[in-house]
Amino acid sequence: MKKTTKNKIEYFFFILFIKVFRIFPYSFSKSFIGNLFVLGGMVFKFRKKVALNNLKMVFPEKTAKEMKIILKKMYFNMGITVAETYFLDSSELINKVETKGWENLERAVKMGKGVILASGHIGNWELAAKYIAVNYKIAAVFKTQRNKLFDKYNNELRENCNVTLINMKKALRPILKYLKKNYIITILTDQNAGKNGVLTDFLGQKASTFVGAAKISVKTGCPIVPAYSIRRDDGTHLYFFEEMILPDDHKNTLASIKDFTELISKSIEKYIIEYPSQWFWVHRRWRGYKKARKT
Repeated sequence: MKKTTKNKIEYFFFILFIKVFRIFPYSFSKSFIGNLFVLGGMVFKFRKKVALNNLKMVFPEKTAKEMKIILKKMYFNMGITVAETYFLDSSELINKVETKGWENLERAVKMGKGVILASGHIGNWELAAKYIAVNYKIAAVFKTQRNKLFDKYNNELRENCNVTLINMKKALRPILKYLKKNYIITILTDQNAGKNGVLTDFLGQKASTFVGAAKISVKTGCPIVPAYSIRRDDGTHLYFFEEMILPDDHKNTLASIKDFTELISKSIEKYIIEYPSQWFWVHRRWRGYKKARKT
């Protein structure tokens, strides 16, 4: 089957899925899709082995029962994020957000150098950019999906909420341009960088981490604000904005960039440890560490 044909078939069923579930009340769709993801993960084992191996590596002290509970909650949270994205109006979602440390972001913006918002795959990370866009100019670095039709649909949802998009493959020049205009640039820092990253420690394990945020901060002098989204049991969201990290003590050398990158990367760790079911354990975060650059 040709790639374009396959993409069209996938997109047809995706749109059909959207239209069907928009018929039902949101409470039903949220519960059904959440449990559907649990079924896909726990019964049909979608990346279950990857997630379980990651959990065992990071939490060797946890029992099999505890890990099963974390996995079920993680898959359910993934389903809820899908439901929130496609079946709940963004303005309604934004009204369910509470922040801690918002003043940290405000102080960083007032410096006038632009801000790199270092975040990760935890909670509803997509909603965070939409929330910030109500108050500030924001751009998000994104990775294109295999299916361009699906990609276009999701990007339009983001752009409709005043989130400017930057393609990860050609990100440097647009990032520098928007920082000069005092934009907030969202970068997810918890991804496996393989040969394109440096060797760091992440949750006690060797990992390859992208150096882009650290390098750009050193080059431009812009502050970095770590920020993370947590979904509460009552359906509301809590956003944490940590104190800004300044590049003052770092230089554009591999050793210094590595230290700075690790400092940024590790800011998410306490949230993963406290809210393990909210993180994206199905991601092969540690797979590429052998390819990473070392000092």
